Amino acid sequence: MPYVRLLRVRQWVKNFLVLVPLVFAAPSPEWILRNLPHALLAFLSFSFLSSAVYVFNDIRDLEKDRLHPVKRRRPLPSGKVSVPVAVVLSVVMLLLSLLIGYTLGWVFIGVLVAYALNNLLYTLYLKNLQLFDIFSIALGFVLRVYAGAVAIDVPVSTYLFLTIFFLALFLAIGKRRYEILLLGDEGKNHRKVLKHYSVYYLDQLMNISATLTLVVYTLYTLERNNPLMVFTVPIVVFGLFRYYHITHNLSRGEPSDDLLSDPLILLSGLTYALVVVAVML
Repeated sequence: MPYVRLLRVRQWVKNFLVLVPLVFAAPSPEWILRNLPHALLAFLSFSFLSSAVYVFNDIRDLEKDRLHPVKRRRPLPSGKVSVPVAVVLSVVMLLLSLLIGYTLGWVFIGVLVAYALNNLLYTLYLKNLQLFDIFSIALGFVLRVYAGAVAIDVPVSTYLFLTIFFLALFLAIGKRRYEILLLGDEGKNHRKVLKHYSVYYLDQLMNISATLTLVVYTLYTLERNNPLMVFTVPIVVFGLFRYYHITHNLSRGEPSDDLLSDPLILLSGLTYALVVVAVML
């Protein structure tokens, strides 16, 4: 359905990060059930806002997307959805997001605004600047986690914050690597920042960010009162190794697609979730 594709409902999987504080701060199953409604509202608010941002980006990049080998099949470049309709959908999604956010308090609204401003800066400026582009993407992931924490009024562990940040960098770098391989010499015409990157350079950044993710996450598991959390580390290692294999041996690397389509990534994610629930509850 073109409208669902335009709103990038498939990308809402990223907003499950909003639920991370609900799980990792949970003292009991009863506490989770009590706070679940607020966490789900936060998820919906961020999902609607991210859809509004995606539509805005598609409208702004319409002419470039028509020349892209993959993006030209999107609803706007292909002509399946008109620009006026896209504008209306973007505004509706934004208003729904703010309306839901209002029920969660002004601090949550502040995080929503910070997320929107980060995306606006990325669209207008940062996506063309080396390193600033991937750091802006990582900031968007971190803000999702903080929004989830604000919604249920719990603090965010410094180790958890850093884990999400380094993991987001790892995925964003993998995506840039995939774009270079997909677009080749034409890459700089579709995304200016690609002329500042090389496959070798991005490989080194992936190695660094993966290492930092594993080290900080391991420290996070050791910091917790529950010593069994350390058993989740091998699952995280497997997931990172699998994504590295996807980007280097399978010529892919779009996180939202690969996280939903690769059976081993899905298996590791499901296993991780089951182990965390079993260990913590």
